Amino acid sequence: MIPAPAKRVFAIALPAIGEAYLQSLLGVVDSFFIARLGLVAINAVGVTNVYSMTYLGVFAAVSTALSVYLSRAVGANDLKQGRTTVFHGFLAAFAIGLLFSFGSIVFGVPLLHIMGAYGELQETALPYFQIVLGVSLLLALFTAQSAAFRATGDTKTPLKVGVEMNIVHVVLDYILIFGIWFIPGLGLVGAAWAMVLARLYASARLWRKSRKVKAISLVGEELKFQMSFFLSMLKFTVPVAVERLSMRLGQVVYFGLIVRMGTESYAAHNIAGTLTVFASTIGTGFAIAASVTIGQAIGNKNVEAVHSYRRWSYIQSAISMTIVTALIFIFSPWIGQLFTNNSTVLHLLFIVLAIDIFSQPFLASSLVDTSAIQAGGNSKYPMIVTTIGIWGIRTLGVYVFAWKLGMGLPAVWASIAADNALRAYLFMRYRTKSTLGLNNPAS
Repeated sequence: MIPAPAKRVFAIALPAIGEAYLQSLLGVVDSFFIARLGLVAINAVGVTNVYSMTYLGVFAAVSTALSVYLSRAVGANDLKQGRTTVFHGFLAAFAIGLLFSFGSIVFGVPLLHIMGAYGELQETALPYFQIVLGVSLLLALFTAQSAAFRATGDTKTPLKVGVEMNIVHVVLDYILIFGIWFIPGLGLVGAAWAMVLARLYASARLWRKSRKVKAISLVGEELKFQMSFFLSMLKFTVPVAVERLSMRLGQVVYFGLIVRMGTESYAAHNIAGTLTVFASTIGTGFAIAASVTIGQAIGNKNVEAVHSYRRWSYIQSAISMTIVTALIFIFSPWIGQLFTNNSTVLHLLFIVLAIDIFSQPFLASSLVDTSAIQAGGNSKYPMIVTTIGIWGIRTLGVYVFAWKLGMGLPAVWASIAADNALRAYLFMRYRTKSTLGLNNPAS
């Protein structure tokens, strides 16, 4: 018989996983249509996506704070406090989104130069860059809205809206890129506006649905700005943002080293990264479930449930991720041929996927325990652990073993596995020495 906590964790995680896959589908659809416009257009989208993912990391930090505070309020059945949290979370998302939008428009050219986009690439990328990132406000608000629903335990609504958003995006992408009837094709600019309009639609839909949920429906007389509460959320948010940005910057550094290892190594790494997203997305879904259930249990002052939800989030995540990665490994000789027929690339792909199988239980711990500890009120410890792992183990390991000692791509993935193992160990030590859930957020 499956325990009730395990069922609840799975019920929350499954739609969250589906939503994450649908978000990825936006980029896949864009790539499919934009590929018809030529290599320069593909590269223009690529350099924009680097910044888009970086922005998303910051917006997700705000959403994490909103989720932690709101799930506790829901667990305590304090609807007024819940709506106060949503209001301040949306204010933070709006302010940061507006700042990033302004910066993307005003500093678009220098930001593209940082990515090495000059000449024809700069000219092609700039309009797309300024449109998509110039309305980063929409992405910030959509991320915060989705987090609000998830914090109440409702991951189905963001999933349903995600399905609608993808349908809208596909239709608009085709029409605005290539044109139809009396509507002229706008090429890459059309792709940008399709993305913007799809996100606008999704934000409007979530806002309308939120009006029917008492815990997150904003009521006029309750919308009072509280500086102390806002600063408390901000204090919690900053370490989460630093953690995300530290991870992203570390990836940029060691990706640069992989590029220098040669075309075949870089190709194998990219293919492996594309395939292993299927496993890591599962971990992200269970991490969301851990955050929601643990936050609500803390709000309800049920310490036993806190540990039970953490345990079942990890167990289901680790098993699912390992099975998925093992299946990808087994079928990699055939799956790999969908990307390339290069025998060296396929051989490297087989090796790194084998390494990644053993890394999955550790990665599951990193994902779930980061969310669990943050839900427990501590955002600083995951930041410290992530920074140590990404720089002291992963990036340094890639530099020393893969690059300096010439051990190649297998050493890269071994370093990634070592990073995940170290973080899993440090999180385990935290759990044995701390009572998860007794910290106040931002304390």
